[in-house]
Amino acid sequence: MPEPDTLGTAAAFSPEAYVEVLTFDGTDLSGIDAVDSRIIECSFTGTDLSGAELASSRVSDCSFDTVNAATLDISSGDWQDTQVRASRLGGVQAYGSQWSRVAFHGTKIDYLNLREARLADVTFTDCVIGELDLSSARGTRMSFVGTRIAQLTLSRATLTRTDLRGAELGQLTGIAGLKGTTVSTDQFLDLAPLLAAHLGISIQ
Repeated sequence: MPEPDTLGTAAAFSPEAYVEVLTFDGTDLSGIDAVDSRIIECSFTGTDLSGAELASSRVSDCSFDTVNAATLDISSGDWQDTQVRASRLGGVQAYGSQWSRVAFHGTKIDYLNLREARLADVTFTDCVIGELDLSSARGTRMSFVGTRIAQLTLSRATLTRTDLRGAELGQLTGIAGLKGTTVSTDQFLDLAPLLAAHLGISIQ
């Protein structure tokens, strides 16, 4: 993606704004109201996005590096070709979103709500996620490499070509949502009691 070369400020954001080819370096963007905006080819480094309202926004060809957000609303958004690196995120509301070719690297997320989201080519590498909610989500070609997920919810999820082998899984809800995923042998053994209970199998 082209490197943004113009320094941006919080004034660039407003509802239905068009923000293109700007660099936000250490900018305080906490509490911005940018609902239904278009953010194209922008770079965010060391920015504070706590309480930012980006619902229904389109984010394309952007990068987020070492950003911080205690809470972040990106629900019903359309994210494409975007990367998030070495960031610290608290509660992220991303339900009803459409993500395509979105990558997270070395990022810690307390709670990621992707209920009813549509996800394609989404990757998490070396991340720590407290709770990942994929209830009723549809995902394809997703992967989790070196990523720890303390609580994973897959109720009514539809996943295809999703690779969980690189994930360290804690609690799992919605065992049927694993259909279409690939797990390692060790993961399968850990999941055996849940699978047995789901199928009504008694192990003695």
